[in-house]
Amino acid sequence: MPVTALFAQEEPSADEIIVPQTPVIDPITAAEQALPLGGSGNGAVVAPPPTSVWGIFRVILTLAVVAAAIYGLVFFIKRAARGGRNEDPFLKILADAPLGANRSVYIIAVGSKAWLVGAAESGVSLISAIEDQDVLNAMLLEDSRKSAAAAEGASAGRFPDFRALLHRLGVPAESNVPPGPEDIRKRRERLKGL
Repeated sequence: MPVTALFAQEEPSADEIIVPQTPVIDPITAAEQALPLGGSGNGAVVAPPPTSVWGIFRVILTLAVVAAAIYGLVFFIKRAARGGRNEDPFLKILADAPLGANRSVYIIAVGSKAWLVGAAESGVSLISAIEDQDVLNAMLLEDSRKSAAAAEGASAGRFPDFRALLHRLGVPAESNVPPGPEDIRKRRERLKGL
């Protein structure tokens, strides 16, 4: 009879069907719950290890590198902003040499006279007048060469062209004369051979 009783039951309606509910577990929450938090297993949070001398040294070293990078950036920005000085044709600094921290000497020329001057934190003082006209003429000639080279570099823009770089390295650059018919024939023959 058990078989008959089974078929004798009525089918449950859609409202009466009970589906067992399984809890939905978020994978992140499950991973967090699986992490061991303490040695005792009671869920106690483990404190982070105390800072070591090596950790403090790394922080100080990082700060020093960042400070050096900022200082270098400011140095190069100031240097680039200074640019070329407005040259006075009558007053020229022919030579200079640093002597130490905030101390240096300069040879300053006005016209055909020159003076050796010392500069320090305390001020500027005259060391001597340069009387040797041959030395003065050599310095003025060198200054005019430097000024001409600087003017040539400035007229070409901030970066020199390839020909100027070759000239600085001592490689003779081709002349600015356009090629003649003979040069063109030689080039044509060379290209035919390729």
